Amino acid sequence: MQEEQIATILDFIKSNNLNFRTRTELATNISQGLGYDFTTAYSLIGEMLDNGDLLVEGNDKLATIEALGLRKGVLVGNSRGFAFCKFIDDGETPDVFIPPVSLKTALHNDTVLVKVRKKDDKTEGQVVKVIKRNDKNIVGTLDIVNDHLGFVKPDDTRYFKDILVRNIKKFKVKEGDKVVCRITKYVAGDKNPQGNLVEVLGLNGDPKIEMLAIIRENNLYEEFEPEVLAEAKTLPQTVSKSALNGRRDFTDQNIVTIDSFDTRDIDDAVGITENPDGTFTLGVHIADVSEYVKQNSPLDKEAYKRGTSVYFPDLVYPMLPKELSNGICSLNPKVIRLTLSVIMKIDTEGNVLDYEICESFIKSREKMTYKDVFAILNDDAEVCAKYKDLVKDFKTMQKLHRILENKRRKRGALEFDLPECKFEMDEAGHVTNVLLYERNEAHMLIESFMLVANETVAHACCKEKLPFLYRVHEQPDGQKMFDFFQFAGQFGYKVADNPDKVTPKQLQRLLKQVEGQPYEKLINSVLLRSLQKARYAPKNLGHFGIAATDYCHFTSPIRRYPDLLIHRIIKKFYLRNKDKKQMEWYQEFVEEASIQTSEREKLAEVAEREVDDLKKADYMQNHVGEIFDGVVSGATNFGVFVELPNTVEGMCSLENLPTDNYVFIEKLYKLSGSKHDYQLGQKVRVQVESVNLRRRQINFKMLES
Repeated sequence: MQEEQIATILDFIKSNNLNFRTRTELATNISQGLGYDFTTAYSLIGEMLDNGDLLVEGNDKLATIEALGLRKGVLVGNSRGFAFCKFIDDGETPDVFIPPVSLKTALHNDTVLVKVRKKDDKTEGQVVKVIKRNDKNIVGTLDIVNDHLGFVKPDDTRYFKDILVRNIKKFKVKEGDKVVCRITKYVAGDKNPQGNLVEVLGLNGDPKIEMLAIIRENNLYEEFEPEVLAEAKTLPQTVSKSALNGRRDFTDQNIVTIDSFDTRDIDDAVGITENPDGTFTLGVHIADVSEYVKQNSPLDKEAYKRGTSVYFPDLVYPMLPKELSNGICSLNPKVIRLTLSVIMKIDTEGNVLDYEICESFIKSREKMTYKDVFAILNDDAEVCAKYKDLVKDFKTMQKLHRILENKRRKRGALEFDLPECKFEMDEAGHVTNVLLYERNEAHMLIESFMLVANETVAHACCKEKLPFLYRVHEQPDGQKMFDFFQFAGQFGYKVADNPDKVTPKQLQRLLKQVEGQPYEKLINSVLLRSLQKARYAPKNLGHFGIAATDYCHFTSPIRRYPDLLIHRIIKKFYLRNKDKKQMEWYQEFVEEASIQTSEREKLAEVAEREVDDLKKADYMQNHVGEIFDGVVSGATNFGVFVELPNTVEGMCSLENLPTDNYVFIEKLYKLSGSKHDYQLGQKVRVQVESVNLRRRQINFKMLES
């Protein structure tokens, strides 16, 4: 709501020429013209001043940044001391170059206001104001000056200045240690920003230390605050009889969980019946975390701050302490657990004919693994005998999954078969092998059931007009689709007539047409890069990728805050009387939560990807000099990226390519020379030249294509 109000106010100021008014004058104009009360208008102006939408000019007059000829953006630094500004909410304007003398005190990842100007026929930017400082920890190598002073050289070279730290006497440190610091004072010109050491990680180059460095860079901490742990320890580890009052009892049904063999935080369980009329009754039972994590409690505040659990190859940074995530909330087998259930009646076309959402309790029959369920689906005699009482249910699940999958395919849901990897490690944490992670029909079966449950819950709450947190994936940007249409046209494919109104069905048809072609992976990859990114939103904007009108995340409340929030909303408003004041509070909260949870999700994805890259670099240290076959996975003006079959990716810089005059053709994702061309999806042979563990960088030399 607040974002909408600010957008409305900015339009109102522009259309009514209300720039260069005092705050009181502007608040009066807004309250009279838009119907807000004066206090609300005054408060919103404060928000706009804080986030850089308004600035104070001379004589305390306020003006929009547009009226002042300014742009808002995020700085991307460069090790040579300059930066580029990436403009916010504008995918059309190229990033603008900002020379060192025009940066003021701004550093990499700061949100800034920039004045764009022409200078010597070149476009440059000048930082006018820093709106928001990058609040990430900075990890780097310590250079000790004396007992009190030192400099931290950031691992991320986009922080183009070393940080002067003054509190090193408080820590046991050695020259060259990997450390964590935070900036406390920003300075302009050639001087160094100042800060304090926060933590000493240990020896540079140790894979475990390098992994911890990534985790700290992304402000992730495994340990919970004492008050959070104290609250977690007060929770019961068994469900009391009184807690079952008013809940549906599903303990007599064949309900199971299906996960990886090492999963400890089990969110979801399923049960199924095939009815005499050919329909199916599918029960999706989700851990009722909201029963234990109460609104505004220390546990809730910590879960909101973390936003999501973060999964690394050999450890998890959970959203909730283990007393909940592995204990009372986890749907462990043969024990009673509290759940929120979605019971759906589904016909042979995959349509949900009827549904019920209710508070419940279950007792899971078995903790099944994907491996064993897949074996049952393929009639493995030994595994079928072991789970003979459940075989019929799994066969029925397979039948319904295929119906649901077919329905999604008919409506145009996009399916990208993107390879994932898994790591084998020794006791010291070194990677001994990188293997492809295999998804089978058991994985897809559970995915089908979670998708239909998420859609059903979103539909039910949308119909009731409840405050809600949707999972949205918006219509692709028209210009990006136009570029993709041109790209696909090189291969003889016409995608659609109108890039502004492309449908999932049209894109799905293209993906089907290129199946089995040498350039299949290339077109899949370019299409994926051309789509919007899914996010959380308080408005129902639909989900383009799965071609769904209504969608949310409901099925993983142990590891995702949006799911936990949706559970609360269902229990407060869908299953009970709607309290108007509470609904207004929740409407404001879901707007705030949509931003927080989307940002935390992005941060987790970055951390997980960077740790994966570190593990791959660690593995490739033992393969320097060896030769591999791969495919070109990226092209830039400074070389090409090559991906091996096990997902390990490295860079062939220009000096490691055959000598030629190369030109980067951005829209064709191609590096082209007079004798050699390199394009996404092209098969090549490379040699591992070197590995830089600290930068997580693998360098290849091109041998042939």
